[in-house]
Amino acid sequence: MEEIELLRRQVEQEKKAHQETEIILEKKALELYEASEQLRQLNQNLEKQVKASVSELQKTERKYRQLIESVQDIIYQISVDGYFTYVNPVVKERLGYSEEEIIGQHFTFLILPEYQESILNFYWEMVQNKEESTYNEFPVRAKDGSTVWIGQTVRRIETEDNGVELVAVARVITEHKLIQDSLKTTEARLSNLIANLQKGILVEDENHKIILTNQLFCDLFGVTASPESLVGIDCVPLAEQSKHLFKEPELFVSRISNLLEKREIVVDEQIEMADGRVLERDYIPIYLDGDYKGHLYKYSDVTDKFKAIEQLRKSEEKYRGIMDNMELGLLEVDNNHRIIRAYDRFCKMLGYEKEELIGQIATELFLPETDKEIVQVQQEVREKGVASSYELCLIKKDGTPIWVLISGAPIMDENGEVIASMGIHYDITERKLLEKELEKAKEIAEEARQAEKQFLANMSHEIRTPLNAIIGMTHLMFDTRPTKQQFEYLDILKTSADFLHSLISDLLDMAKIEAGRIEIQKHPFDLVGLLRTVQRVFQIKLDSRPVEINLLTDVKISGNYLGDDLLLNQILLNIIGNADKFTEEGSIDVYVKLKKEELDVCWIEFKISDTGIGIPEEKLDLIFQKFKQIDSEQGHKHKGTGLGLAITKQLVELQEGTISVQSKEGEGTTFTILLPFQKSDTEVVNNTHIIHEADQTIQACKVLVAEDNAMNQKYISSLLNKWNFEFTIASDGKKAVEKAQKEHFDIILMDIQMPNMDGYEATISIRNTQNLNQHTPIIALTASALLDQKNKAFSVGMNNFVTKPFAPNHLLSVIQNYLPKKSDKAVAPVIEKEVIPTPISVAEDTPQKPIQTENEIQITIDKERILELYGNDKEYMTDIFQTFLEDVLPDFDEIQVLIDAKNLDGLKKLAHKLKPTLGMVGLTDLEKEIIAFEHHVKDGIDFEELDKQWKRLYQGIKAGVPVLQRELERVQNL
Repeated sequence: MEEIELLRRQVEQEKKAHQETEIILEKKALELYEASEQLRQLNQNLEKQVKASVSELQKTERKYRQLIESVQDIIYQISVDGYFTYVNPVVKERLGYSEEEIIGQHFTFLILPEYQESILNFYWEMVQNKEESTYNEFPVRAKDGSTVWIGQTVRRIETEDNGVELVAVARVITEHKLIQDSLKTTEARLSNLIANLQKGILVEDENHKIILTNQLFCDLFGVTASPESLVGIDCVPLAEQSKHLFKEPELFVSRISNLLEKREIVVDEQIEMADGRVLERDYIPIYLDGDYKGHLYKYSDVTDKFKAIEQLRKSEEKYRGIMDNMELGLLEVDNNHRIIRAYDRFCKMLGYEKEELIGQIATELFLPETDKEIVQVQQEVREKGVASSYELCLIKKDGTPIWVLISGAPIMDENGEVIASMGIHYDITERKLLEKELEKAKEIAEEARQAEKQFLANMSHEIRTPLNAIIGMTHLMFDTRPTKQQFEYLDILKTSADFLHSLISDLLDMAKIEAGRIEIQKHPFDLVGLLRTVQRVFQIKLDSRPVEINLLTDVKISGNYLGDDLLLNQILLNIIGNADKFTEEGSIDVYVKLKKEELDVCWIEFKISDTGIGIPEEKLDLIFQKFKQIDSEQGHKHKGTGLGLAITKQLVELQEGTISVQSKEGEGTTFTILLPFQKSDTEVVNNTHIIHEADQTIQACKVLVAEDNAMNQKYISSLLNKWNFEFTIASDGKKAVEKAQKEHFDIILMDIQMPNMDGYEATISIRNTQNLNQHTPIIALTASALLDQKNKAFSVGMNNFVTKPFAPNHLLSVIQNYLPKKSDKAVAPVIEKEVIPTPISVAEDTPQKPIQTENEIQITIDKERILELYGNDKEYMTDIFQTFLEDVLPDFDEIQVLIDAKNLDGLKKLAHKLKPTLGMVGLTDLEKEIIAFEHHVKDGIDFEELDKQWKRLYQGIKAGVPVLQRELERVQNL
């Protein structure tokens, strides 16, 4: 039982233990369930959180991707070995490459070759040194080949597998780089300029720290440190330390403080140094957008200039005192002639006190009304800054006149502007009175000389006229078989008449030479032929005497020479004739050789030697003097006026030659003449200037002349009349078109530049409208020979082109080329007869040398042009000259009006219109000048320069008027 009880108890205990175990298991199961529920709930929450996190990450990723893709900088990522793993789309816009073209490439393919090594080293060190971030700038090559500068920031990042990648943000900085380079260049230039400027420069900032200075500044103030080492130093204590260098130290310091306080520009301030130097200082404050940013000092050593000014001031005081005590009256006036200052001597000279003159108008106080214009002209010269001297008559206070020599000079301000004038007056009243007396005496002497010359000329002319009759009648009486006694009387009569004729001719020649009426006429001639002719003349004359005349010429002398053969002939006749008079027997030898050649000038030497009585050495100087004869040993004089050799010498010198003589008494005399000639290839012809007759085989011709110039109208009209051509004149292009529509013409002569409608427009109108002259030949007449003008004439329908001034024969040949000829049967035979024209002779009273104006324009008539244009038709020439003087000359005054009005178009037309008229009256030098003037007008030269050129040319035209008037009067009297 006990065992059962024990077993029961044991069973109960086991049951109880089992129950307790079940309770524990149930409790554990419940706890496990609760934990499972919590875990499930946790899983659900975690799942939600993961989903939310993933969504947020996706949003963030999209946000940052959009952000990366929206920025304007290139963002890229490369592996540690340098290959692109990512790049944003901006690379397409900045470099032209797509993302696909970049990713996978090594980053060096973008970098310029010369930069690749340095960039590789830069980023290799970054990786090796584990630098977190770097910045670098370098150029890359865009897809189009251009160079683009970028500045990029690169960060080093580690990957999950402990690897390394580089992420970069690259910005295009090309424009910034260019600006930076420009700034560096400008900075370098500025620094170099300041460093080399011949002024001491100091630049401070707003805190008085040195920004920049140069070596000269250091040298001026004895600073031993270099300019670079001074940058950043505070200048306030520096001024205190260096004040001992100045003559007034405290004033220097206080002045610096004053400048810095006021901050106003100060220039050319002088500072005296303790060592005697003088410096000039500029202070310039620097502002940026209205804010004070510092200032600049500029110092220069003006010691020499200061001393010079002081010396000049002392010198001025010295000479002012001297001038006050000299016989020179000084007067200062402003630009309106108002007296500023009058010196003592001037006041005494005119009898005034200083107080009476200051403020008065000098021209009204001292000058008669007639002389005010002289002073005004001088005032205009002063205003141009030019000094001059002139004589003037002033009225003293008491009303008496006083003549003064005035030396006037402008007074200028520091800007070079004329603000006043200084006149130095010297009393020349006594000299003027003496001059008037001398002038009166000179006039009396000149009148006597002119009366003498006129008397000689008149008497010589009056005597020669009956003398020619006497000589002529003597020759006739020799043919009447006179008796021996009558023959003797006639011989004496003829000898005396010949002698008298020679005397009269010499007097006339000398009168012409002294009056300047002999002009050198150069034209081609046969020199050897002339010499042989002279030899033959004297051979005939010496035929009955024991004297030979020999001619020896240099073999180098041949062909034609350019010179005055008539004067040469007279010279040789005079010298050989003189040898003939003094040579009883022997020979007269003429040696001619080429002495020298200079460019195109041949100097020919003529030596005439005789075996005559010779000349005493002491009398050689007399032989070229007028009315001088040398006595022979026998004590008698040879017949003659004593003018032959004097005339010869003057004729030689007129041709810029020389003449000399050598002689030994009893042995003979040698004259040596040296004359310049030019070699000529021109054949000597006598009918060069004949105006041809029109070809009689051509049909009758009707001509329309479109010409606005009155002289050209007369010129062409005279030619057409000479050729028996019917013609009509139209004074402009519009009238020419109207006449062409009304009647038919065989040929049209069309000037190019005309008013209302020019020659081109008129031709276009005639050629392109139905009219009677649509196909009539049109010949252009123009002063221009330019190729484009000719081409334009042909392009508008003209048939030919004649350049002004044209020769009559040339115009005739052109006209006849376009005229039909008559049938052979209708042409009457023409008997040609040689006509030797008498061309208009060279004026004997034209000046020996061309008139030359003050501005060096030569005024002379071109005889070759006159002969070419008019031949021997003096009525024709007279008509043209009168037209020029009466109708055309006033038109030249209009040019100045157009210049003053700055009317360029009007100036072009008028200059072109007047240009050919000067050549038609032989003023070819002035014609060249007006051609040059017209070119300058077309080239657009400023009006001030045109005004100067025209005034010079106009002076020449005015000077040419009396020349033309004399030539016209001469031709009318032929």
